[in-house]
Amino acid sequence: MIKKLLLTSLFLNSLFSFSQDIVKEFDLKLEKKRDFFQVVNEDEKEVIIFLNDKEKVTSIRFDQKFSIIDSLTTSRPEKKYGNIIGYSKTDDNYFIFWASEDRKEISSQYFNFAKKETKTTSINLELKKEKIVKELTINNVFYLITIIKNTSILKFYISNNDGNLNTKTIDLSNLQFKNKLANEVNLYTALTEKSSDIFIQNISTDSPPSLALSTKQYKIYTYKNDEIIFTIGNNAFSTDILKINLNDFTGNLKSIQQPAIARGAYGSIIFKSNSFLIDDKIIQIKTNPEVLFLTISDQNGNKINQFIASREEEITFKNSDVFQEIKSIHNKKVLEKPKQFIRKINDSNPGILCYKLNGLYYTVIGSSQEIVHRGGPTGMGIGAGFGGSFNVAPMSFDFLSSYTIGNLISYKDKNVVYTNCLFDSNFNHLENKIGISAFEKARLFLEENEELIESISIFGRDLYKDLIIFKFNATLYLGNYNKENKKYQIFSFSE
Repeated sequence: MIKKLLLTSLFLNSLFSFSQDIVKEFDLKLEKKRDFFQVVNEDEKEVIIFLNDKEKVTSIRFDQKFSIIDSLTTSRPEKKYGNIIGYSKTDDNYFIFWASEDRKEISSQYFNFAKKETKTTSINLELKKEKIVKELTINNVFYLITIIKNTSILKFYISNNDGNLNTKTIDLSNLQFKNKLANEVNLYTALTEKSSDIFIQNISTDSPPSLALSTKQYKIYTYKNDEIIFTIGNNAFSTDILKINLNDFTGNLKSIQQPAIARGAYGSIIFKSNSFLIDDKIIQIKTNPEVLFLTISDQNGNKINQFIASREEEITFKNSDVFQEIKSIHNKKVLEKPKQFIRKINDSNPGILCYKLNGLYYTVIGSSQEIVHRGGPTGMGIGAGFGGSFNVAPMSFDFLSSYTIGNLISYKDKNVVYTNCLFDSNFNHLENKIGISAFEKARLFLEENEELIESISIFGRDLYKDLIIFKFNATLYLGNYNKENKKYQIFSFSE
């Protein structure tokens, strides 16, 4: 045990020794009710940061070395437009979409740096018997997606070249979705089975997703320019993959089976499961207190590889110790016995995440559970904000920062158990040691920086407002507004 604690201490000390570089710092005075987001233009090698307070929107354009090219400032939309829900880009024209809480009123704000022009246009949406599913920007096009209640009909409100919204409707009534018992239901029922509110976790390529976000059973992937992919993992028998083609707006549904377990095998008929998509592959986890199955297939269901671990055996496909992290990277310990790992992940919400670096698949398996705070609103902690359980109005950065910033601080107020695995391009296990990712360095910096810590309120609202994180030219950047010194700072983190 002493050796394990020493190894953990040495690991954390090595993390703490990492330093970060300030790539840009400039004077900026912003009032309260501020929020930030960024648009990364990899084609033209530029980043535009939008810095908003209660009166104005300031947009600053940077080149790839973060030298300021130019800027534009305009008035913030009126108070009823409280939320930034997305952006679009056509040639030199940028459009920022603000919305009322019910999304029936949209303000389209136009920026053109070449012409030094700004303009604001109002858009009204009827949203008859519709519930919001998701707001996304893919390949510089903004999509507001709704579903007609009690049906399998999706409606897409899509930005055009003028910053208005056109409508496309997709009827998926011919597809057979499943509920938690694997019975056939319509899509609306499948999405609202656990809650009347629809929450689908976005998985982006901006930064490797955290395990805390990846444990969600409903996910949406946007790594392709012409396709949106939904996964529904609400039962332990299969994972449904719904693909929407953004060229012809047709839908395709595949059901990828989880391993079939004989009744009573492995000591229990109750299993938990989850999945993760990467490239053209799906990674599925299925577990109970006795056993864990890790299955990799293509998205047609053809098995590529499978690994099995029982609670009394060493996990042969892991590349690190098994860690338990409670609320913070500073409160981290090593679990010594495999049965502790399998038991603990079954006590909460199992999940899996994966990202690709230099042709290899870095994979994390484990679980995440909210730590309940007695006496606070709804009894939930900071993490409830991204899980859809915290019953407050969406905040103004909801669309553009909820994944990246929510991802970065998603382990706060969580009990997370995990181990790291490494696979080659065919998902054969490798014995290599796993280094520390740029994302982990940024996460550590966030917890170590006293100026940032001071800005954190009990529910993390100030923290959200003052931070952005994004990937540009394969480097991870963290932006922060130092409200004491009235400066905006951009830090870089590399692998």
